[in-house]
Amino acid sequence: MIVKKVIHEELGQELEKIGFRFVSGERLFWPYEREKDGIKQEIIIARDRYEKKSIKVIFHTSAYGQSPKEFCDFVPEDGAKYWELWGYENEEELREILREFKRLIFTYGIEFLETISKPSTDAIPTEEKNKYLYEHHQELFEEYQEKLGTKGKKPEEAIEIIYATMEKILDEPFAKVEDMLIGIAALYGHTICWGDKGEWCWSQESKQCMIKKVLGTQVDEYILSIVFNSWDYWRKHREQQKKNNPLFRQYNEVLIFYYIAHPEEKERS
Repeated sequence: MIVKKVIHEELGQELEKIGFRFVSGERLFWPYEREKDGIKQEIIIARDRYEKKSIKVIFHTSAYGQSPKEFCDFVPEDGAKYWELWGYENEEELREILREFKRLIFTYGIEFLETISKPSTDAIPTEEKNKYLYEHHQELFEEYQEKLGTKGKKPEEAIEIIYATMEKILDEPFAKVEDMLIGIAALYGHTICWGDKGEWCWSQESKQCMIKKVLGTQVDEYILSIVFNSWDYWRKHREQQKKNNPLFRQYNEVLIFYYIAHPEEKERS
């Protein structure tokens, strides 16, 4: 039995009628995709890595902040939360599963794709804003170091001040605080680099400002995404974020690698 052929006969042909096309996938995936209003939409039939006769459907789009979803995430029918993997023993059972997949996709999935084809937030670290940070990070660092009074502070103290500042603007519209968050990103980036122990550069591949080799380690950070995402998540999940400062967590992860390379400094810290 050629699984790809069966998938195409039972499901793929119907998806092609509404603009999807099969694209070459990996060994465990059979993806169909289309572009709509500049957003890539994907419906992927995926096989379990270990149970070869078990499959599921994954829905995904290129819209910012949207993560892959399965039937259990949005289908309202009873039992949907248990629909993770569907097992089959032979071709006829596979065809039956694919026909049910087709029913669920056309009843719920196509409409759901439209929902996740919109960005999950307005706090998007665009290429333009990343470029601005890359070109002006030094002057922004100096400006916000003065504004927030972090000059001469230990990194932990500076991050605490940064976090307190972000907390004060959680109720503000993103458009109003976007420039401040870019300045905070510059301050945070230089803070976790202890000033200049990191290489600010432009990633042509991801179109983002990044810091390579933070504190001389192999850790690279997309600094604007860290700050935007932290602020955005915090405004949506107040209590969870307050207990779990991601800026500290990111910094502490860098320190782990730094002290592995410099154990003598950990003794003195």
